[in-house]
Amino acid sequence: MHAYPPLDRLLAPPDPDVGLLVRPPDVGGAGAFQELVRSGALVALLDDVAAPARVPVTATLRALAVRDQVPTSCVVAGRSAAWVLCGGPPPPRLEVVYPPGAHRPPPRHGRVARQAALLRSETELVAGVRVTDVRRTALDVATRSEPDDATTVLRRLRDERGLDLAGAARSLELRYRWSGRDRARAVLDRLLAGEVDPG
Repeated sequence: MHAYPPLDRLLAPPDPDVGLLVRPPDVGGAGAFQELVRSGALVALLDDVAAPARVPVTATLRALAVRDQVPTSCVVAGRSAAWVLCGGPPPPRLEVVYPPGAHRPPPRHGRVARQAALLRSETELVAGVRVTDVRRTALDVATRSEPDDATTVLRRLRDERGLDLAGAARSLELRYRWSGRDRARAVLDRLLAGEVDPG
């Protein structure tokens, strides 16, 4: 006697055959993409990049999501680096830095480029993408973001990636030509005060 599978198994749509990252063309366009995100089948990483719900969202996955937007001469920095390293809300634009003396990367929608000098020790490689390390990321965020936003991001870097706030504050003071030192110092001082505050 031949046993037939239950009817609900026959009617259930098969899981789509997708990779770690899913873009609108992979699933039939923007409408289908948004519906899959709304239904929870996909987890949005960026506006046009998502991952299947069963795939853990890690720093590697976030780096892969932006890899095609990062020129080889550039490093992901600031809020974008913080997002790659420890998640949270994605930045509205991908921030990359390029070294002094190099050509500015061509304009691209959703990406902003600025020139900055980085030591090799201030970067790390995540899934083949160069990203500023935790301390340099913290200094950039403390300098270039609104104080409340910077505080939130630095707490996430501390909790998720082990940012040493006192070490970041010392590093800031050793950078004699750091533009925006007072702003960054105020953010770091606020966080350090919270660490020693018994309440």
